[in-house]
Amino acid sequence: MVKLSLNKAAKEAGIAKSTLLDALNSGRMSAEKNEKGHWEIDPSELFRVFPKTSSENSEKPIQTSFSNHQKTIQNSALEIEVKMLREQIERMDAERERERSQLTDQIEVLKEQAERQSADHRQALAALTDQREKAAEPPKRGLWARLIG
Repeated sequence: MVKLSLNKAAKEAGIAKSTLLDALNSGRMSAEKNEKGHWEIDPSELFRVFPKTSSENSEKPIQTSFSNHQKTIQNSALEIEVKMLREQIERMDAERERERSQLTDQIEVLKEQAERQSADHRQALAALTDQREKAAEPPKRGLWARLIG
Protein backbone atom coordinates (compact mmCIF):
# COMPACT_ATOMS: atom_id res chain seq x y z
CA MET A 1 0.00 0.00 0.00
CA VAL A 2 1.16 3.57 -0.71
CA LYS A 3 2.35 5.50 2.29
CA LEU A 4 1.44 9.17 2.73
CA SER A 5 3.70 12.14 3.44
CA LEU A 6 2.96 14.35 6.43
CA ASN A 7 1.32 17.02 4.23
CA LYS A 8 -0.76 14.55 2.26
CA ALA A 9 -1.83 12.68 5.41
CA ALA A 10 -2.92 15.92 7.08
CA LYS A 11 -4.99 16.85 4.02
CA GLU A 12 -6.52 13.38 3.78
CA ALA A 13 -7.50 13.35 7.45
CA GLY A 14 -8.62 16.99 7.35
CA ILE A 15 -6.38 18.00 10.24
CA ALA A 16 -3.50 20.39 10.73
CA LYS A 17 0.05 19.14 10.29
CA SER A 18 0.85 20.15 13.85
CA THR A 19 -1.99 17.98 15.15
CA LEU A 20 -0.63 15.04 13.16
CA LEU A 21 2.90 15.66 14.47
CA ASP A 22 1.57 15.83 18.03
CA ALA A 23 -0.05 12.40 17.54
CA LEU A 24 3.17 10.96 16.10
CA ASN A 25 5.41 12.42 18.81
CA SER A 26 3.07 11.39 21.65
CA GLY A 27 2.93 7.78 20.40
CA ARG A 28 -0.83 7.82 19.71
CA MET A 29 -0.03 6.97 16.13
CA SER A 30 2.80 5.02 14.56
CA ALA A 31 4.70 5.87 11.36
CA GLU A 32 8.18 5.53 9.93
CA LYS A 33 10.68 8.01 8.59
CA ASN A 34 12.26 7.44 5.20
CA GLU A 35 15.97 7.81 4.35
CA LYS A 36 15.51 11.59 3.92
CA GLY A 37 13.95 11.90 7.41
CA HIS A 38 10.43 12.50 6.11
CA TRP A 39 7.44 10.80 7.68
CA GLU A 40 5.76 7.96 5.78
CA ILE A 41 2.32 7.31 7.23
CA ASP A 42 0.21 4.26 6.49
CA PRO A 43 -3.35 5.35 5.55
CA SER A 44 -4.93 2.66 7.75
CA GLU A 45 -2.98 3.94 10.77
CA LEU A 46 -3.92 7.52 9.91
CA PHE A 47 -7.63 6.73 9.70
CA ARG A 48 -7.49 4.58 12.83
CA VAL A 49 -6.44 7.61 14.87
CA PHE A 50 -8.26 10.24 12.77
CA PRO A 51 -11.40 8.72 11.24
CA LYS A 52 -12.02 9.85 7.70
CA THR A 53 -14.53 12.68 7.39
CA SER A 54 -16.59 13.78 4.42
CA SER A 55 -14.77 15.41 1.52
CA GLU A 56 -16.13 18.82 2.50
CA ASN A 57 -14.52 18.67 5.91
CA SER A 58 -11.26 17.16 4.70
CA GLU A 59 -10.25 20.47 3.14
CA LYS A 60 -10.63 22.30 6.44
CA PRO A 61 -7.97 21.47 9.06
CA ILE A 62 -9.07 20.78 12.62
CA GLN A 63 -7.94 23.46 15.04
CA THR A 64 -5.11 22.53 17.31
CA SER A 65 -4.96 23.39 20.95
CA PHE A 66 -2.56 26.23 20.12
CA SER A 67 -5.04 27.89 17.78
CA ASN A 68 -7.78 27.28 20.36
CA HIS A 69 -5.56 28.92 22.95
CA GLN A 70 -4.99 31.89 20.64
CA LYS A 71 -8.74 32.22 20.10
CA THR A 72 -9.25 32.04 23.87
CA ILE A 73 -6.72 34.84 24.32
CA GLN A 74 -8.43 36.87 21.58
CA ASN A 75 -11.84 36.25 23.16
CA SER A 76 -10.47 37.24 26.54
CA ALA A 77 -9.06 40.45 25.09
CA LEU A 78 -12.40 41.16 23.42
CA GLU A 79 -14.27 40.48 26.66
CA ILE A 80 -12.01 42.94 28.47
CA GLU A 81 -12.59 45.52 25.75
CA VAL A 82 -16.36 44.99 25.90
CA LYS A 83 -16.26 45.37 29.69
CA MET A 84 -14.28 48.61 29.40
CA LEU A 85 -16.67 49.96 26.77
CA ARG A 86 -19.68 49.12 28.95
CA GLU A 87 -18.07 50.93 31.88
CA GLN A 88 -17.42 53.93 29.63
CA ILE A 89 -21.07 53.90 28.52
CA GLU A 90 -22.20 53.75 32.16
CA ARG A 91 -19.97 56.74 33.00
CA MET A 92 -21.32 58.68 30.03
CA ASP A 93 -24.91 57.84 31.01
CA ALA A 94 -24.25 59.00 34.58
CA GLU A 95 -22.70 62.23 33.25
CA ARG A 96 -25.65 62.78 30.93
CA GLU A 97 -28.09 62.21 33.82
CA ARG A 98 -26.16 64.67 36.00
CA GLU A 99 -26.24 67.29 33.21
CA ARG A 100 -29.95 66.67 32.65
CA SER A 101 -30.60 67.23 36.37
CA GLN A 102 -28.58 70.44 36.35
CA LEU A 103 -30.44 71.74 33.30
CA THR A 104 -33.81 70.88 34.83
CA ASP A 105 -32.86 72.82 37.96
CA GLN A 106 -31.67 75.74 35.85
CA ILE A 107 -34.93 75.75 33.88
CA GLU A 108 -36.92 75.88 37.13
CA VAL A 109 -34.83 78.81 38.40
CA LEU A 110 -35.34 80.68 35.12
CA LYS A 111 -39.11 80.05 35.22
CA GLU A 112 -39.31 81.42 38.76
CA GLN A 113 -37.26 84.44 37.76
CA ALA A 114 -39.52 85.10 34.75
CA GLU A 115 -42.63 84.83 36.95
CA ARG A 116 -41.17 87.30 39.48
CA GLN A 117 -40.28 89.77 36.72
CA SER A 118 -43.74 89.44 35.23
CA ALA A 119 -45.31 90.14 38.63
CA ASP A 120 -43.00 93.16 39.09
CA HIS A 121 -44.01 94.50 35.67
CA ARG A 122 -47.70 94.12 36.47
CA GLN A 123 -47.18 95.91 39.77
CA ALA A 124 -45.27 98.74 38.06
CA LEU A 125 -47.99 99.11 35.43
CA ALA A 126 -50.64 99.28 38.13
CA ALA A 127 -48.70 102.06 39.87
CA LEU A 128 -48.46 104.02 36.66
CA THR A 129 -52.12 104.90 36.38
CA ASP A 130 -53.39 108.16 34.92
CA GLN A 131 -53.14 110.63 37.81
CA ARG A 132 -54.34 113.77 36.04
CA GLU A 133 -57.27 115.51 37.60
CA LYS A 134 -60.38 115.07 35.64
CA ALA A 135 -62.25 118.23 34.66
CA ALA A 136 -65.74 118.40 36.05
CA GLU A 137 -68.08 117.42 33.34
CA PRO A 138 -71.25 119.39 33.00
CA PRO A 139 -74.21 117.33 34.08
CA LYS A 140 -76.03 115.68 31.27
CA ARG A 141 -79.23 117.26 30.31
CA GLY A 142 -82.21 115.34 29.36
CA LEU A 143 -83.99 115.46 26.02
CA TRP A 144 -86.59 118.14 27.13
CA ALA A 145 -83.89 120.34 28.54
CA ARG A 146 -81.98 120.25 25.33
CA LEU A 147 -85.04 120.91 23.19
CA ILE A 148 -86.27 123.81 25.23
CA GLY A 149 -83.13 125.34 25.60
